[in-house]
Amino acid sequence: MMKTLHWGIVALLVASAANLCVMVPGGPIEERDFSAISPIILGSFNLFLTLLGLSSFALAYLIASKRYNGYILASLIGLGYFAVYALDLAFIFPKSPTPMPELLFKLEWLGIFLAIPLILGAAMMSKQTAQHEPAARGATFTLPVILGAGVLIVAIVTFSTYSAMGL
Repeated sequence: MMKTLHWGIVALLVASAANLCVMVPGGPIEERDFSAISPIILGSFNLFLTLLGLSSFALAYLIASKRYNGYILASLIGLGYFAVYALDLAFIFPKSPTPMPELLFKLEWLGIFLAIPLILGAAMMSKQTAQHEPAARGATFTLPVILGAGVLIVAIVTFSTYSAMGL
């Protein structure tokens, strides 16, 4: 059971990140106008979304390779996805005069349905591994990987913020 749950969490992290990636402002699905939102707030939100997605991919790799059993972090990432989609579906944040496209609406609900088992499964695995498995080796990334991720983050946040503002 633990092995199935382990790989299920990896799959949910990857699926959640991939689902988020297709919803980037300026992409084929997210077409709403967020120009009324302060660029600093919008940029900060896009930074959060970018870190959420990229950390999901990185954590999935680390968990899959058994370099880090970050199930608590996976559960927190799941909470992040849930909160982002719930706030948008409840029309709390971000607000736009443009209606939400139907496909975006469906993908955000998919994101909620991916987040719930991620939150719960990762919490269960965290409890199980604390009782039955030794600590993982530790997570390290090389300097080129870290620098590459930094450049990617700046590029994604810049593109998504400018696109969301209609620039």
